[in-house]
Amino acid sequence: MKDMLPAWLTPQEIESTLAKATEPDSAALSAILEKSLALQPLGLAEVAALLRVESKEGLRTVFEAADKVKQKVYGDRVVLTAPLHLSNHCGSECLYCANRRNNTLIERRYMTPPEMREAALHLIRQGHKRVVLVSGQLPNAEVEYLAEAVSIMYTVYEDMGELRRVNINAGLLSEEDFRTLTRYDIGTVLLYQETYHEESYRAAHKSGPKSNYFKRLNGPDIAKQAGINEVGLGLLLGLGPWEFDLLALTQHSAHLLRLYGEGTHTVSLFRMRPAPGALLTPPYALRDAEYLRCVAIARLALPTAGIILTTREPSGLWRNGCSVGASQLITGSVANPYQDWDENAGEHGVHFPLNEDLHVDEVVRFLLEECRHLPSFCTACPRLGRVGSEFYNITSECGMRSQCGPNSIASFMEFLLHYATPYTRGLGDRLIAEKLRALTEGERMAAVRILQKVLAGRVDEFI
Repeated sequence: MKDMLPAWLTPQEIESTLAKATEPDSAALSAILEKSLALQPLGLAEVAALLRVESKEGLRTVFEAADKVKQKVYGDRVVLTAPLHLSNHCGSECLYCANRRNNTLIERRYMTPPEMREAALHLIRQGHKRVVLVSGQLPNAEVEYLAEAVSIMYTVYEDMGELRRVNINAGLLSEEDFRTLTRYDIGTVLLYQETYHEESYRAAHKSGPKSNYFKRLNGPDIAKQAGINEVGLGLLLGLGPWEFDLLALTQHSAHLLRLYGEGTHTVSLFRMRPAPGALLTPPYALRDAEYLRCVAIARLALPTAGIILTTREPSGLWRNGCSVGASQLITGSVANPYQDWDENAGEHGVHFPLNEDLHVDEVVRFLLEECRHLPSFCTACPRLGRVGSEFYNITSECGMRSQCGPNSIASFMEFLLHYATPYTRGLGDRLIAEKLRALTEGERMAAVRILQKVLAGRVDEFI
């Protein structure tokens, strides 16, 4: 059974649906978008129809609808999360990855507990409240190492700064190991299939734990059965045919919804990028325009999911992505929690990690100057127990906008008061005034009430 496709994944149906799909006329397109605006997940044929929209007017309608869906669910906020790379040790040979087992161009490191604490302090000093711990499929002692890292993240404080939400992006664990992690207040567990296209998957994942295509497909079920509240799916766009992958991810989320009362909590959409020592270039590289279409259609297909982009994409691209449905940004780790590691670069001078040097103030400033989106550091939902199926029920019925607006404003003001540069503070104050005017009267009253507490010196205020 473990060497068979799960019943929810039907490659032949996906291929057939894509082959039959044609550009919908205006009435059919409106019907699909109305379903998404009603916060209902789309089916395969509906997603495939959106993939066939080619006219300028049709694409503009799709992009506008994607933004409206995101606004209805979450309001005009973009949640910021920093990745923290614990280790580049890995037991898998994935040809696109710098961490692949046989790569000799990088120095291998495990972050020690003192280094974890120092890295957490670097994050806190910039104003981060959310972190995702990243590692390869660690060769040994993975769950104990991850559990210790989570514990450390939650116990590092400086002045009024702390990390309030710790997510994990690591290798597939056993059900017993996932159950162990549930005792450590972890947030979302990110389990990326990378590509659902079997031929492409096998060509890229040559050996090691991640090479087992079928086991990887079943990973989210293992995590959910172990008691993990929130599981996030993800694609490495360009590794497989992106249209196929998007439909397969839609099937995967529908399966999770049927069994556990919540589909995928998040969808990470990262494009395949060059990496030192990688042996594979993108077999199905996406142009920028295709990437934005993928982001928008993912939002429409899965209206309540958090759509995550990365600032490793060109700034104009992730900016535009935030305007067509993206609700979260991986912002780059602190510049630089790994400063002591630079002396130990590999023999070719390659440091670990790579290109993770954005300061969060830069990202916030860009959002304020270029996008007019509200940067958010809010962690209210998990702290109030709005997780898993309960979170899905709230978002699918009426969205989180009424909470997200006031809470995001309060968390952003906390950042502006304690961490922002003076220029960013001025921009942020003006944007908050603008966003307050756009709220409903009830939302505005709630926002003003908690803003007053933050301005008086309180932290971690939310409704």
